[in-house]
Amino acid sequence: MYKPIAVTRIISVLWFMWSLPHIIPGIMMMQNALSGDISSIQFLFPETDSSALKRDYPLEVDAILVTFGQHGFNLFWFGIVALISAVWIWVWQSRAAIILASVVIGFADVGALFATFMIGRIDIFGILIFTGTLLGIILSVSHLKKTVQKR
Repeated sequence: MYKPIAVTRIISVLWFMWSLPHIIPGIMMMQNALSGDISSIQFLFPETDSSALKRDYPLEVDAILVTFGQHGFNLFWFGIVALISAVWIWVWQSRAAIILASVVIGFADVGALFATFMIGRIDIFGILIFTGTLLGIILSVSHLKKTVQKR
């Protein structure tokens, strides 16, 4: 027997779990970029030698920090959309929030997966994250189809 409330709660938990690891690093990345801390680049490239990042750099390095800050801002707002959608899905079983979360999160993760493939840095962790997002989207679409059929 299909229980729409239980399914919307599962969808909500999935989107909530997706939101936190995007909001928190997004805030940290924006703070580091605004403070001019180039060593925060290690967040994206952990194999970078930290002593090499303590030198005086030319102004062109600021472009890297701007891009890093923009990436942090994107992580932050994707996470906020997911968090608000998760709350709306949990409380009101909002179909619009399910669609919004699926579209925004889907495009965010497809973009991240595309970017990591472009630079040849895809690993099993990235594939697992994308698989989790795909699971949430498939569950959301399935739920929407079942609720439309009942009306």
